[in-house]
Formats: sequence, structure tokens, C-alpha cells
Amino acid sequence: MPASPHPRHTEAAARVRLFVAVLGGCCAVLGCIVLIGWHLHLPALIQLQPGTAPTKYNTALCFVLAGLALAAWAFGRAPLATPILGASIAALGGMTLAEYLFHADLGIDQALFRAYIYTETSDPGRMSPVTAFSFLLAGLCLVLLSIPGAARWRAAIAGSAASGIISISLVALAGYLFGLAGTNGWGELTRVAFHTAAGLGLVGIGIFTIAWNLALAPDETTPRWLPAPMALGIFTGSLVLFFALTASQDSQTAQTVKFGAESASNQITSHIDSRIRGFVRMAQLSEFGAPPGQQRWELDAAYFLRHSPDVKGLAWIDPNFHTRWVVPASPTAANPATPLDPRERAALDQAARERQPVLTRILSIPSIGFGFILFVPIVANGHSNGFIAATFDAYAALRRYIPSTVAPGESIEIFDGTQKFFSRDVVASSSREDLVEQDIDLPGVTWNLQIWPSPPLAARLASPLPSVVLVAGLVCSILLGGLCYFAQRSSRQATETRRANAALQAALDTVKTLEGLLPICSSCKRVREDDGYWSQIDTYIYEHTNASLSHGYCPECAAKAFQDCGFEVPAEVQAAIDIGNFEQSTTSLAPSTRGTFSSKS
Repeated sequence: MPASPHPRHTEAAARVRLFVAVLGGCCAVLGCIVLIGWHLHLPALIQLQPGTAPTKYNTALCFVLAGLALAAWAFGRAPLATPILGASIAALGGMTLAEYLFHADLGIDQALFRAYIYTETSDPGRMSPVTAFSFLLAGLCLVLLSIPGAARWRAAIAGSAASGIISISLVALAGYLFGLAGTNGWGELTRVAFHTAAGLGLVGIGIFTIAWNLALAPDETTPRWLPAPMALGIFTGSLVLFFALTASQDSQTAQTVKFGAESASNQITSHIDSRIRGFVRMAQLSEFGAPPGQQRWELDAAYFLRHSPDVKGLAWIDPNFHTRWVVPASPTAANPATPLDPRERAALDQAARERQPVLTRILSIPSIGFGFILFVPIVANGHSNGFIAATFDAYAALRRYIPSTVAPGESIEIFDGTQKFFSRDVVASSSREDLVEQDIDLPGVTWNLQIWPSPPLAARLASPLPSVVLVAGLVCSILLGGLCYFAQRSSRQATETRRANAALQAALDTVKTLEGLLPICSSCKRVREDDGYWSQIDTYIYEHTNASLSHGYCPECAAKAFQDCGFEVPAEVQAAIDIGNFEQSTTSLAPSTRGTFSSKS
């Protein structure tokens, strides 16, 4: 019949079960509160603040199931209820994770409830991949721990997984408390809500407590696998923090590049708008019934060109789309004899139709290269009086519009459709991982600006902090894991030493020494016991000391035995007798040096 457990062990087990039951109850209550918040449209019960991620409906449902599973273990229903609830949690978390991995929609996100809050949510109703992964681990651990007669290795696996869940929860909570962006999610996917992080911490602590309790031997204060979850938990936390800091750094770089793109786009737009307004004023001065005089127009055009170095030529085109006057009369300007390019004709048609300034697509202009032409219609008394055509050197103009002081250290390329016509500080080896595109909307045309940080700028914006945190976390996990291991080893050695000392003390307590007066028979030399019985002296010594006796003859007794049997005493026996008498006489003479002789001498 097995011995009854020690009362102290029974009390400890009861406290553990009570603690797990409280954790399960808190987890279930948290899930119910979120479910009520969804049904009653109470955002305060779903999200920490209006701008933060909400706790998803399926997440709250998993918290209820996890709380019930912990309570089932605490109340002794683990073999039946806990594995079923754990498998349900693992299935829901695993299917959600599969949706992310395979870009699929299994229809589970809004099967029970249709979400109406989408803050920091990549897919409506879908829990964060971090949350799904944590629930997958938690469900599998609950199933593993509910197996009857759970071995220590199963408890070690569950404890290690639970430590990872706890680390994820703590890092996410720290991100909310200290405003660290990126600690509660991966990339642009759904974020972990504050309620979710707190609930995952409760689930992780509950599973870790169960694993600790199952793996703890009666004579141990900590399970032997404790160093593994400690090291894994610290490393998991540092890894999550590394990704969070890296994401924050990438976000800052992206913000810098985006600001540079907006600055470059605004500079281009403002300069071209300024030129358009100048040509519109010039067109308004030319609005009269008859065409302007050539001499006057050329003087006005020359004056305008002196104050507009980005404009390479001006021309007046009559209402029939024939180029008449060109300033300056050089190959870099439009040639009256040259037919209009289809892109020029399309822009002219649009300007005539809309009676608004229009830019052409990028053209290949002789002696300039890539350029574009601005057509400004001249309208007099409701009738077209021709157009002002301003020819721009695209590269020279854009170099003026976006100098090196705008978006410094960033590579810039500008495209008209698929045709690249401008670049600045482009580094061919750049991977363009932080590429930002910006559309520049201009009258009649849209340019595409692409900008990314050059390697020197990227190196300047990069911080070694994420790598330092990761390396420090790895080193700390190894050190603390090793410290825990050696502490446990030292504790076990101390326990074994105490046991050995106790056993030695017990053995010493059983050792009996002979001291005082022993009643011994003068004839037979037997010793009287405490109970009055007489024992042989050799038996008495054997029973009362750790000494063992062997039997033989002394030389005198041996000589007597030979004589009693009628044999001659052997020479070696007689020699031993003589040696013994000599030593005895020498010993008895020692006091004579002080002036006294014994009677024997």
C-alpha cells in the first residue's frame, strides 16, 4: 500500500492548483469582457485607446478556452477537458497562422462575429500572427501536459514554450507602456492588442506553473530543466525587441526618405507652377485682337529668358499650330520649319481644347537632350490667338529645382512613364530596399519620382542598437542559463553533502565505544553485560565496537600446547618467547634510571 503524502507536499500542491485556478479564472474573465465589448459596441473594453489595435473576437474566445483549460487542470479534470480545450486553441491559432503564411482566407476570422474596428489590422477580424503563434504553442502545451503520467521531458518542452509566450507578452506590454513601436507585431500585419498581451502573459504563467509542478521531484526545489526555459525566454524577449528596434529604425528611415520625396516633389511643382504663372501673365499681356508685333514679342521674350535660366527658348505658335517667332533663333529652340512631334501636337490640342497650360511628355530635343515644352494658350475676346511655347532642358531645370540641399544624401530618379530622364546621386550598387515612389502631377502630364537612401545615408541613419540588444540578449541568456544550471548543481551537491553528513552522523551515533570499568571474570575472562548476562570478551568487543577479532596462540600458550601434547617446543616458538622476555625486561628497567628498581627486576 503506497505511503500517504507528506502534509507539507499536500499543502504545496493545493497552493499550486489554487494559483493555476486563479490564473485560469482571470484569463476567462478577460475573454468574456472583450466578447461583451464586441457585442455591446463598447470600444473601451476592446482596445486600450482609440488609435490602438483591438483585441479580436477569436482572440477573446481563445482566452475563454484557455482559462477553462487551466481551471480544468486545477480541479482535476485534465485527462478529459484540458486536452480537448487545448486542441481547440491550437487548431484556431494554427489555422490563423496558416492564413498568414499561405495568403489564404479560411473563413474563420469573422465566422462568429463581424468586426467593425480595423485599427492597426491587416485583415478584418484576424488576430495578429504573434498571437496566433502563441496560441498554437499554448494549445499544444496544454495537450502535452494533460497526458497521464507526464514525463519530465514533456514538462521541459511545455515550460520552455511557456517562457517564450511570457517573453512575447512582456515585450509587447513594455512597448505599450514605454511607447516602443514595433514590439507588438510583425511588419504591416495586425498588431497585438494590450488586452491580448496581458492575457498571453496569464496563459504563459499558468502553463509554466503546471510544467514546474509536474516536473518537480519531491526532494527538489526547482526542476532540472529550469535553465533551458530561462535562457530561451530571455533570448526570445531580446529577439522580439531586436525586430521591434529594427522595424522602428526602418520606419524612421522610411519617414526620412518619404519626407525627401515630398520635398523634392514640392520643389518641382512649385518651380513649374511659378513658370506657368509667369507665362500666363505674358499671355495675358498679349491678349488683343490682332497678333502681337514680332519685335515687341521678341523683346518681351528675351527679357523673360534673362530671368528664367531654366527656360532654353520661347516661341509663338499661331492658332493654326504653325511656329512663327522663336527666341533665341538657335538650334536649341523650336524650329519653325520642323513639323510638330506627335507628343507636341497632343499637348497643343489639349491646351486649345481646355484653354489651360499643358506640358508635353518628355521629348528628345536636339542640342538639349531630354526636355519638355510648356504650351500656354493666348485667348482674346473668347478666341484663340495662338500659344506661347516654352522649351525646358529637363535635366538642367530639375538640377535647379532639386539641388543637393533638398533630400541630401538620397538617390533620385524621375520617370515619364517608363522613360527615365533625370537622376541624381544614383548609386548602382544600391539594393533600393527603402525605395519610395512619389507621383508628381503637372498640367497634362504625371511624372514618377523614385527616391531611396544612398549607402552613406543609410549607414548614417542605421543604429547599432538592435544588434547590441540581440547580442546582449544572447549573452545574457547563456550567462543566466549557465548561472541557473550551476546554482542547481551546487544546490544538489550541497543536498547530497548534507545527506552524506547525516548518514555519517547516524553511523557515528550507532558506534559504541568501550569506556569506564568493565566487570570481567578473573578466571574465564568473560565480561558481564548490562542486563547481567556474561559474554565472552571477543563477543563483547565485536558487538560493542567496529573491531573484528581473529584467534591464534601467543608464544607461551603455543609452547604449553606443544608440551601438553608431548611434543618438543619448536625453536621459533622458543625464540619468540625469549624475545618477548627480553622486551619485557627492558621495559621494566626503564624506571631504574630514576633510582628505583621494581620487584620483578
